[in-house]
Amino acid sequence: MSQPPEAESIRLNRFLARAGLGSRRSVEGLIRDGRVKINGERITDLGRRVDPVKDIVEFDGERAIWPEVWRIFAFHKPVGVITSLRPQGRTPCLDLYASRADLPPGTVPIGRLDADTSGLLIWSNDGPLHQALCRPLSEVWKIYEVQLNRPLPADGETKIRKGEITLDGRPCLEARLRRLDQDGRRWEIAIHEGRNRQVRRMFMVVGVRVVGLHRTSVGGLDLGSLKPGAFRELDTDESTALRRKAGLTD
Repeated sequence: MSQPPEAESIRLNRFLARAGLGSRRSVEGLIRDGRVKINGERITDLGRRVDPVKDIVEFDGERAIWPEVWRIFAFHKPVGVITSLRPQGRTPCLDLYASRADLPPGTVPIGRLDADTSGLLIWSNDGPLHQALCRPLSEVWKIYEVQLNRPLPADGETKIRKGEITLDGRPCLEARLRRLDQDGRRWEIAIHEGRNRQVRRMFMVVGVRVVGLHRTSVGGLDLGSLKPGAFRELDTDESTALRRKAGLTD
């Protein structure tokens, strides 16, 4: 755990970001859309300032909390669960697990894993950490175990390793690959950028399809033996190490 900076009168977008609702830029859209209130008044002015101690700030009717301490949790997301805090029909979502874990107010998942992907998902009420880890070029290494529908061709392996894959008009950064079986269907891949469904799309470009994807590590934090659906709070050393990997200092 670490202490947030002392509260003071600050811009609303900065408050919302530190309350864990996204980056400063992304929360500006929430303000423009009229989804934020201060002391019961709907706010659309991006320049509005807020006192984190005295003012009551709400997002979609729920209070946004300026955290007393920053806490970080590891969560083992099961396959089939969507990365959403809002129930969507009968599809299991993260609310089902977060409500049982009694997490502190304002604690939200950092980043996303698609419904068919399992593994490590970090949760925190640390807004700056959320912003740092979600930057597309955060350079924080993320490690996945991949199951393919057929062996990975040698030229495909080379392209992934050397950053010769192009997605969305931009080349991917070099990745690390390690074979996990004899026939080349199971691999460990490490990437240090974060584009939408990046791992699946990278392998699709070289002619193979990902049929199983499991994230085992983020920024040196390993999933370990944490069971599917379970949370574990990081200790002080782990939290400090992760924040430093993300380029933050206490």
